[in-house]
Amino acid sequence: MKWIFWWEKDSEYTVFFVPFLRYKKLCSGDIKKEKKGMEVQVVSGFLGAGKTTFLNRYLPTLAGKTVLIENEFGEVGLDGELIQEDIPVREIYAGCICCSLAIDFRQGIKEIAERFSPDQIVIEPSGVGRLSDIVKACQKAREKEGIDLTITKLIAMVDVKSFEEYREDFGDFYLDQIQHAGLILPTNLEGLEEKEKNHLLDEIHKENPKAILCREDYRTLGRKELKTLVDIVEDYEETSEGYPRPVLPADRVFSSVAIEELSELSREQFDAVVKAFKCQDAGQVLRAKGILNVAGQRIHFEYTPFSYEECPADERKHLSEKAVVIGCDLNEEKIRGLFQMK
Repeated sequence: MKWIFWWEKDSEYTVFFVPFLRYKKLCSGDIKKEKKGMEVQVVSGFLGAGKTTFLNRYLPTLAGKTVLIENEFGEVGLDGELIQEDIPVREIYAGCICCSLAIDFRQGIKEIAERFSPDQIVIEPSGVGRLSDIVKACQKAREKEGIDLTITKLIAMVDVKSFEEYREDFGDFYLDQIQHAGLILPTNLEGLEEKEKNHLLDEIHKENPKAILCREDYRTLGRKELKTLVDIVEDYEETSEGYPRPVLPADRVFSSVAIEELSELSREQFDAVVKAFKCQDAGQVLRAKGILNVAGQRIHFEYTPFSYEECPADERKHLSEKAVVIGCDLNEEKIRGLFQMK
């Protein structure tokens, strides 16, 4: 397959791997959407890879009526409240829509189709959900509920800095999202030397050479450029071959702890919480996020072992104070104790 490097924007180049024939069709206007029924797009990514951040940039580019399905592995929903676009959001939490919540997912899609008749549904699955299983869940919803839908874009967000460790620790469970995506968007590129960045991106692309890989930060793109990038991606092609099931479902590998009705923490107390996560004092914490009152200020925090972000909470949304922690071998009692220091 012949590939080209493509994208020019304000005299600077953002590099994509784009199939040459696909590029020619795009430039000539030969790419036409021939979708049947509701269009379903899936934005996947392992825990903390940046799915919600991407959606806040991508959703405004979509024409027509859009409904978002948010699947949270934890027992409380948060990401749905962080979506900035004013669109209907259906939250399904406390498990994965590809396994333990499969029936809830099918019923959810049916209700969305009947209530909203959307042009497209965008699904943000749990970070521990396998993309191939999400596709299968959509196919089952079509078969068992009689829903007229077409699966189109499969997108995977990949935290570049965590790639090698998670590939080794979680193997096929982690790689499934990359291997079944049509578009791979790397995140957490800050601070990487060019040589190291290119090595990691090459390793990611080896897992799925047919996918389009953006080799720069997609956040530098405007809305029009981002929409065009997604449009370049080949739609998912239905096959008769089934996907192999994981040895264990997600809830046998990962666990979560949800904390609500939180008391105010001092800055020192909250710093101790983050330090405990990094030191694995309460188990292997792969993801933590929430809205907290820290030293009299309401903050929104996002933690993974490879990145930490904190910003003022968006008071326009009247978000309640809560936190969710996801990982392996978690000590629930200790985690709850960390957030309820006196």
